[in-house]
Amino acid sequence: MKLFEIFDKEKAEERKRDIQEEMKRGYFDDFKDLKETQGRMFQPSEQLYPAGTSPHLPPLAVMEPGGAEVMFPPPQGSLRVALLCIAFRAGAEDKLESWSEPYRDGLQGCSGARWFDLSLVESAVMSIWPFKQMILRSGLTAPAAPSEVCLLQREPIFHFGDATEIRRALGMTNRLTGYAYLIDGKGRVRWRGSGQATAAEAENLVSCARELHSAGD
Repeated sequence: MKLFEIFDKEKAEERKRDIQEEMKRGYFDDFKDLKETQGRMFQPSEQLYPAGTSPHLPPLAVMEPGGAEVMFPPPQGSLRVALLCIAFRAGAEDKLESWSEPYRDGLQGCSGARWFDLSLVESAVMSIWPFKQMILRSGLTAPAAPSEVCLLQREPIFHFGDATEIRRALGMTNRLTGYAYLIDGKGRVRWRGSGQATAAEAENLVSCARELHSAGD
């Protein structure tokens, strides 16, 4: 029992330090960084990270627009390559589209290629009814027309609550910009980008995604 008390105390202290760190960095700090960097928190990868040294995406409980709760990333074998776009605020959508649209067009017809839009909702208020239902409903889209069945479809997912672990693991230091990652079939992060993509950067993303799809590891 003493041992458990020690662990609980250490966990509480760690959480306290996390909260203090978050309080020191607020909206205006993020806005200042956004203005200075144009939303580019890190430079896009020029090539795929080696599989052996690539970090695994931390398991995260997410909700689909219909309300079902699932774990992300998906089980091994359910994809070959996936683009994961992450946003904390709606203002990041334009930046994310500069990555997702070229990926969607470039990976059309590639079996096992997927595209996820992850919204991280950390606000306690927005995580309760009716706000939570409104957010989930925003991810609902009309069924695809018969001619569009084969198209690569956006898959919106949402996480409500603390996102400290995934933020730190993926280097997401600013909540006002957008982040894009390529995930392989084993849930490893093989490429990353942030902010607005240039034409050359978007082309490189597509090239890396195709390479990862072809490798299929």
